[in-house]
Amino acid sequence: MTTPTLSLVTICWNAAKTLPKTLDAVLAQTILPNEYLFVDGGSTDGTLELLEQYRPRFAERGCAFQVIPQRRVSGEAGIPSAWNQAIPLAKGEVVALLNADDWYEPDTLATVLAAFTPEVDAVSSPVAMHAENPADDWLFTPQPLSKLPWKMAVPHPGTFFRKRVYEHIGLYDTHYRISADYDFVWRCHKAHLHWKYLTERPLVNMRLGGLANSSRALARRETYRIARSHCAWYDPRPLLAFLGRALTGR
Repeated sequence: MTTPTLSLVTICWNAAKTLPKTLDAVLAQTILPNEYLFVDGGSTDGTLELLEQYRPRFAERGCAFQVIPQRRVSGEAGIPSAWNQAIPLAKGEVVALLNADDWYEPDTLATVLAAFTPEVDAVSSPVAMHAENPADDWLFTPQPLSKLPWKMAVPHPGTFFRKRVYEHIGLYDTHYRISADYDFVWRCHKAHLHWKYLTERPLVNMRLGGLANSSRALARRETYRIARSHCAWYDPRPLLAFLGRALTGR
């Protein structure tokens, strides 16, 4: 079986402090991506200069390296809009999205690509969630998509999709500032994709403290709206999940 090609996408905006760890983790992979696409939202902190410093190191390893200035589109949320600008340009059979403050384990890409048999559309692995206080770290393990009415069932940073999935069901909905990934996974679930779970250990590390954590009220409203749109009108689970998150402050 031939290993599928992979395009890695990182969106960034003033990420010079965290991006080196992300880039070094990609360079440490036993299998590098075939191409690495960056969408930059107009960084002024040295992010672009940092990327240029790393460019030759990726070129030496045979990884194509492209930096794309993000187009600001009126009415579109910045994060999903940036993803949507990169994904159509990806040449790989598999697309990976890696945040500018997250990082992979050394064998992540090799392990994930080995899991992509021809019929598999998506692969999810656990993600280690790192808080400022290590005592608050936790592990996000993929769960059955039947849990979507209650919560996000799979960690988006630990989920890898074939490009044909985006071509089939469309890109991310830019109406959602925080929860576009939740809506996208819902659409994947309704399309009956062939999903594979890798549950033995975390392959991706995510630093907590992003937009979702700082705007919990908005995140709750968006997840409720998304779940409500994908469930039957009489299904009580989206409302119960919303109330549960509001009561617990999640």
